[in-house]
Amino acid sequence: MFLKIIFILAILYGLYRLFGGSFKLPTANKEKKEIEQNTLVECCKCGVYITKKEAKKKGECYYCEDCA
Repeated sequence: MFLKIIFILAILYGLYRLFGGSFKLPTANKEKKEIEQNTLVECCKCGVYITKKEAKKKGECYYCEDCA
């Protein structure tokens, strides 16, 4: 019984090392965050559309670099 457990653990460790030491599962959160950052918003002052990643948020409004 003890040898079976050691054998199974050795096989699992071998598979772990075979796949580079880590199992990376695709995450939907990363994709959602990237889409959120690339969403266009309008500058409250001048009306230029910029991505949320580039915009400066003050309160409820987004501002471009020139207006911030």
